[in-house]
Amino acid sequence: MSNTIKKKGDPTAVGIFAYGFSLFFLSMYAMGIYPWSESIVMIAPALLFGGLFLLVAANWEYNNGNTFGATAFATYSAFFLTFAIAHIGLFVFKYNSIEVGHLVGLMAVAFTIMTVIYWIGSFRMNLALNLTLFFLLLTFILYAVPLTTLTSSMTTAMGTFPGSLKPAGYVGFIDVLFTIWVGAAAVINDRWEITGKKGPVPVFPLVKEKKQE
Repeated sequence: MSNTIKKKGDPTAVGIFAYGFSLFFLSMYAMGIYPWSESIVMIAPALLFGGLFLLVAANWEYNNGNTFGATAFATYSAFFLTFAIAHIGLFVFKYNSIEVGHLVGLMAVAFTIMTVIYWIGSFRMNLALNLTLFFLLLTFILYAVPLTTLTSSMTTAMGTFPGSLKPAGYVGFIDVLFTIWVGAAAVINDRWEITGKKGPVPVFPLVKEKKQE
């Protein structure tokens, strides 16, 4: 007989890695590691990794009865898909760069509000996810402020563009590290738990699990 425990697959790792590494690409450009003139390369990971894979993970979460995971993954998928389509318009159809900047800035405002909701919900989950959403919240705020105030002279409320995006890039990169923590915990702990052992990667639950009688 097998000593493994049968259970449903957890799509958390797929979703968290998809969003985390899509954010990684964006953060590299925001930090100034690569010039924004090359940002066309972000279209592919935004469409496939941040868009499609997140949407697939959202569907799996829905099938598992996880409203939180399904909603979060689906909405963040929408962000990256919209971001990718806007960039296609910028490079292929020569959309006005100021208007595209305002669009992404307004999306950042909307996703700041949504992330606040998800962050509040995470207080009933674990510290790893809570910190991931907290730094994502800060990242959206730091994108929203300069992009919504971008002028035709490329100045913003936080300085000259694209330098004004560097704070968002730095905080976003920190958030990427937290997504690695959450994703690694989901994958590694799963291998331990199916053999009846406690997973080695702690996520620090914020609420005590109720013991089944």
